[in-house]
Amino acid sequence: MEMTSSTYLRIRTWIGFFLLFSAPLVAQEEVLKGFIYEGSSAKPLEGVRVTVHENQAYTFTDSKGFFQLSLLPGHYHLHFEKTQYLAEDLDLDFPAVSSLKISMVPSNIELEEILIEDGFLNRTKRNNSQSIISLSPDEAEKSSQLDLASLLSQMPGVNALNTGLGISKPVVRGFSGNRVAVIDEGIKQEGQQWGMDHGLEVDPFSVYNVELVKGPAALQYGSDAIGGALRLLPEPLSEKTWSGGLQSAWHSNNNTQAYSGYAAYSRNSLNLRLRLSHKQYHDFRVPAEEFVYNGFLLPITDQTLKNTAGQQSSGQLELAWNRKTYRARYKVSLFQQKQGIYSGATGIPRAFDVGFIGPTGDIDLPRQEINHYKLYTLQNIKIGKHWLELEAGYQLNDRAEKSLPHAHGFEELDSNNTLALGLLLHSGQANIRYKSHWGSADLVLGGSQQVQYNQQTGFEYLIPSYNSYQSGIFAIAKGAFSESLKWDGGLRWEYKQHQSALSTTPWWNNIDSLVLRSPAINRRFSNIAAAFGVVFQIKESWLLKGHLARSFRAPNVAELSSNGVHHGTFRHEVGDATINPEIAWQLDAGIEFQNRDLLLRLSPYFYYFENYIFLRPTARFSLLPEAGQLYVYQQAPIIQGGTELYVDWHPWAKLHWSNASELLINENLETGLPLPFSPPWSNLSSLRWEEERWSISIDWRYTFAQNRVDRNENTSPQYHLFHFKSSWNWESGRHQVQLSASVQNIFNRAYLQHLSRYRILNLPEQGRNLVLGLSYKF
Repeated sequence: MEMTSSTYLRIRTWIGFFLLFSAPLVAQEEVLKGFIYEGSSAKPLEGVRVTVHENQAYTFTDSKGFFQLSLLPGHYHLHFEKTQYLAEDLDLDFPAVSSLKISMVPSNIELEEILIEDGFLNRTKRNNSQSIISLSPDEAEKSSQLDLASLLSQMPGVNALNTGLGISKPVVRGFSGNRVAVIDEGIKQEGQQWGMDHGLEVDPFSVYNVELVKGPAALQYGSDAIGGALRLLPEPLSEKTWSGGLQSAWHSNNNTQAYSGYAAYSRNSLNLRLRLSHKQYHDFRVPAEEFVYNGFLLPITDQTLKNTAGQQSSGQLELAWNRKTYRARYKVSLFQQKQGIYSGATGIPRAFDVGFIGPTGDIDLPRQEINHYKLYTLQNIKIGKHWLELEAGYQLNDRAEKSLPHAHGFEELDSNNTLALGLLLHSGQANIRYKSHWGSADLVLGGSQQVQYNQQTGFEYLIPSYNSYQSGIFAIAKGAFSESLKWDGGLRWEYKQHQSALSTTPWWNNIDSLVLRSPAINRRFSNIAAAFGVVFQIKESWLLKGHLARSFRAPNVAELSSNGVHHGTFRHEVGDATINPEIAWQLDAGIEFQNRDLLLRLSPYFYYFENYIFLRPTARFSLLPEAGQLYVYQQAPIIQGGTELYVDWHPWAKLHWSNASELLINENLETGLPLPFSPPWSNLSSLRWEEERWSISIDWRYTFAQNRVDRNENTSPQYHLFHFKSSWNWESGRHQVQLSASVQNIFNRAYLQHLSRYRILNLPEQGRNLVLGLSYKF
């Protein structure tokens, strides 16, 4: 089983061809001068950060509102940011324009103080026809969750598909896995993303800002972003020679202890940053003493879910080098996780298995052990007036799912052989983009290459070893029909090849016999994605958007060739080697009103998939021992629609109220039934009082009952949750301290989360949890 021999040669040829023309032209520096003022009063603004997007050079306005930047001739994109003002941006053809006068509008809406742009055309969210939102979590918010996806679930339109605590992945408008790309500083996160019980190998403490593209993003990021994309952005370069910080957190429910520290050095063009983090947590507790599965009443001893303890460790080192005509960033990171799985989630739950707890900090069998390594580089090179961006990354994901062979019927195997499923994934990725500007239009030409090899081991079988190769080329552009009517769009061609050999394994009760698990597969897929959208500025405060896309996604390895028990999900999954790629037509709209104290955003959408791939529960049970219900990958035409409503209001300067509502409805057009694993309607309302040094807030989340389910899928009842948060900040010179205290699930409500992998066992989620956090920065 080999990939096409020219795969690596293609990547080397691409990079070599573009580097041949990458020598920057020698030119004379000139000075850009500017003045920034408040639009309503015309008073000068001091302390506005002015950043050059291409090389990350920055400066601040002085007390009279003036700034200066030394630049070489070229086309640049500038950011203007200041607390309590709407962020602004500007495309600059320098030195044709060498003097600027910028007005900024006061705003109490915190989300609008940070400039949110896509990573290609530098379109701000107001000038982008797609729906883009951001999250900039503070230290208290990072401390409150064990994993990144749970942290992101605060964003409207985002849910978490979780397996207890510590394992979760984001769900965007009902899409997850290989339909939502997670882009970590330019490189797509690759960690067996097809698995519902496979989380993100990212340290939440390391996340500075998250930008979410809701809706189709396949044009920019490839077919794995057909449902959306999450961009994890690095912290801006330090303004100090030395800086650093320490964060710690404690959770009462499962005795979580979390620590993270970083140190940064900046001098001239060189920037270094090192971060180390560690978390250790015990079995978590739920507000229940028993649960019912298949008519049997089973105990939850001491209201504790046995073997849900875990630990996480991570480290990352970054180096950045910035010059006038060149910017480089290098990053190496390691993420390790050891996570216990509730004893009743693999094999049929029995009272003697789940009733005895033992030490709550032990991580026993079954469990997951994950080691994820990542190398990444970005090269941004000025060529004449324009810029060439090169990104390359390598990831190694070593995943071991361990359990006792006797629990899966392998009585003849040595009980010391606990590797049920081993998955070793090598991923190499390279991206290239050339950004140019003509007249009032910006154009980006680019391409991407990805090579993967995944090796499967262990006494269980789920997917075969496989090779894959993916390549794409694209052109995207933005422009303006008039001052109030802007447009963007583009075209992408993508090719994917997937190869796996015929797979046979010993049968569970006769290890000398062999059975066919999946056929040999060698398939090639190619298609085109296209999109076009407009943004209409009706009035100064009103905005109207529309975006139409045709998207394409090739099936992943699980959809083509899975055939076995999926560890931690309590089911037998079966793929289909004849499945065809998905074709989708996706319409997104948006209407927005904004003034100084109020932001109102409505984002309706409607999608039609000609042949949607989904995992459907059947009425049959697996022939494998204690493997649970049989789930089969199928295809059908479907429709999906919904809307998100977000309100952010400051009735007084210190009082903040926000409300995020989301509604999703879908239907299988062949059966007339809803799709399985669809998030229920929900509403999150937050009220916060904020003083200069302290703040308190209360959140109320109401989740409607999910009665729109597929055949053989459980419904889930409605529930209310209340949370309390508080923080206190102290600052003296360059020293900053933050203390935080919060209570999650104040009333200790027992509830079933529809997207939880423990839902099938009727297990409730975590009960009341007190979270204490402490952070220090200098």
